[in-house]
Amino acid sequence: MEAKTKRGLFYRWDRSEDSILKQHLGPQGRLLLIVNTLFLLAEALSGTFVNVYLWKEGGGYALIGLYNVAFYLAIQITFMFSGKWVKVHNKMSCLRAGISIAAAFYLLVLFLGDNAIHYILPLGFIQGIGHGFFWLSFNIILFEITSRENRDKYNGLAGVFSSFVGMAAPLGAGYFISKMTGMKGYYVIFSVSLGVYITGAILSSFLHKRKAGGKFSVRQTFSIIQTNKTWRLLFLAMIGQGINESVFTFLVGILVFVATNNEWKVGIYTCITSGVAFISFYAAGKYLLPEWRNKALFWGSILMSISVLPLFYVTNYSTLLWMGIGISLFSPLFLIPAVSIVFDTIGQNNKTAEWKVENIIIRETGLNVGRLLALAVFIILISWNDQPLMLNSILFAVSLAQLITWHYMRQIKIEI
Repeated sequence: MEAKTKRGLFYRWDRSEDSILKQHLGPQGRLLLIVNTLFLLAEALSGTFVNVYLWKEGGGYALIGLYNVAFYLAIQITFMFSGKWVKVHNKMSCLRAGISIAAAFYLLVLFLGDNAIHYILPLGFIQGIGHGFFWLSFNIILFEITSRENRDKYNGLAGVFSSFVGMAAPLGAGYFISKMTGMKGYYVIFSVSLGVYITGAILSSFLHKRKAGGKFSVRQTFSIIQTNKTWRLLFLAMIGQGINESVFTFLVGILVFVATNNEWKVGIYTCITSGVAFISFYAAGKYLLPEWRNKALFWGSILMSISVLPLFYVTNYSTLLWMGIGISLFSPLFLIPAVSIVFDTIGQNNKTAEWKVENIIIRETGLNVGRLLALAVFIILISWNDQPLMLNSILFAVSLAQLITWHYMRQIKIEI
């Protein structure tokens, strides 16, 4: 057994023990982590720059907001209608389908070229389908290979890998895009992302088919919200998290590009903020105790909101960078407990574990309700006033929405 020494919020981990990967995950777990990292690598290469690309092609804030509405709407629809595929049939084929469709998105962008802006809603929908297939199956597989004892550490490790690719990939992508004339750099990076997705799809074929079976019903899935108090609280908690995620995901990158008019600086920005996240995810994942999750959620939410305040003084590259560093530094305090509480709730006993697919869908539905609600308000407000003060106010408001997550999650009692 691992030796732990408690010290308030933190504990020290016995470094003489085997690594988390070797000790807890096994070959299949490590392979799943590699596949996930490749998926995140492809997104890190192009995800930041897709919105910038659409902006340069003439898409305003509202149009890019609609692109993201199509993206999240497709994720929700895919989660609902692929539940039976994942639970009753083969979750691994669903995972591979997600990677393949995500690759097809970039293939379509390359094929459409300058005309991509005219198909912004179908493109957003296609990308959302790919992400929906991937993340539903991935979350179920992740639940099956982790436990309450190692879940925080696994999520922290996944955050470390995500942050690492978030440092290197956008930096390289921004450099190539800025050095090439016109839109050539975008096409090169989108092509590389396509290749990474194909590699991920090939590697995923070595993942073993996992046990499936049982019954699935969309109607029965959502009846859980009405009949189960814990999942009603989690559903409401996820709405708060979703409100924050949707706007921050695309708006910050565009603001950095508008402030600098330089993709290279967008890459530098992402590299620096991901580097901070790399360190903070490692520390939080390694030392954060499960019994301190509620306090971590609260202070993570408050400190991330405070990080937005420099933008009200002046919106330029420096203040955007300070905001990004602050959010990256404190986000693990929020994200790691938020994910772990959901998975611990699913894994309380054999009965709750049998409903893992339905519960993951409820979680994603709450997130998407929050995402779509925030995007709808964003589009309405930005169509009326797209000045910096309005944009900064929106960012601050959606960051405070994370307190909704803290408010409902602190009421959840998990019995293991």
